Amino acid sequence: MKVFFLAAFNDDGLAGLLKSSYAARRQAMEDMAQGAGGKLNNLTFLQGHFDVLVEMELDSVETASAIAATVRLSGAIDDLMVMPEFNIDKSISAAAKLGYAPPGQE
Repeated sequence: MKVFFLAAFNDDGLAGLLKSSYAARRQAMEDMAQGAGGKLNNLTFLQGHFDVLVEMELDSVETASAIAATVRLSGAIDDLMVMPEFNIDKSISAAAKLGYAPPGQE
């Protein structure tokens, strides 16, 4: 499954980035993905609130959660979003089978 990580560095992370390079950061992400049994698909640096977007191919949301925890514990990140892909058709099919009555309309 594809998992996207959207991260904002804190001041320590940005200071470290200025001493690094794209190639070094890409290698670090490749090593992390491979260590988790996955693959790095893409690494993109961004302008704005978030600094980097990482796309990995991983076996499960649990593995993605472990990567997120490891990154958070590094102390270099202020904000991290983990966004696993999902099958929209399965979601639509499941939603079609549900019924929900809002409060007061039971």
